[in-house]
Amino acid sequence: MSYFAGKSILLTGAGGGLGGEFATQLMDLGGELILSDVKLESLDRYKSYSGRGRVLAMIAGDIGSKEGTERFLADVKKVTHCPDIIINNAGIAQAGAFGDVPLDRWEKLMNINLISPMRICHFFLPDMKSRGSGHIVNISSVAGIVPLPGGAPYTASKHGIKGFSDAIRLEYEKHGIHVSTVHPFFTRTAILQSERFGINVNVEDYPQFLIESPENVIRETIKAIASKTDFILPGPTAKVLDLTRRLAPGMLSLFKVF
Repeated sequence: MSYFAGKSILLTGAGGGLGGEFATQLMDLGGELILSDVKLESLDRYKSYSGRGRVLAMIAGDIGSKEGTERFLADVKKVTHCPDIIINNAGIAQAGAFGDVPLDRWEKLMNINLISPMRICHFFLPDMKSRGSGHIVNISSVAGIVPLPGGAPYTASKHGIKGFSDAIRLEYEKHGIHVSTVHPFFTRTAILQSERFGINVNVEDYPQFLIESPENVIRETIKAIASKTDFILPGPTAKVLDLTRRLAPGMLSLFKVF
């Protein structure tokens, strides 16, 4: 896909499962990546990469706070005036009834999943507008289109990033800026081992055929990004849930994960 060749791509959460697939697949397609993660050592694997694309920079970016996000953006600005593509992939999750989740934990989740991606977009959108081009990809979830009982803050953050993306898409499409949201179902990444509060969930109890592989999710997502798709549903489960949401919303009450 020539869409990514030679383009500067800012990728947050590059040390995780989905982030790792994004990084390697995009570099294989000729992308020039600025990789970030809260732990710089989680990016060490990319130091030995040799392929069509390249790594422009690796940045330790703690976007769990306003101050951390500002430091991160200042470091990105040292590498590029404005990335061609921004992929807001960093995210965390929690499981538990809302009243059982400590306030500081769900506030941190909202910062990482919603507020910081908004800050990153706010920082670069004026430059994208002046340039007349850009592509923003915000990673949501199926929890951004259907409610996830036992994950109220996560649901709020993912619905929020979808609504935010829908709004800025309409605001900036006339300036040559594309905005995509991605809504995967559960994937085999560390997020399945997220913090639990008041419940004990074993991910091995989930129907394993429903859990997607990161490789397949990102392969499908990258193809959709290259096609400038607005609303991306990688994997069959995400597609089924979206269809159920639109055609038989009452059946969503049967969708219980926790």
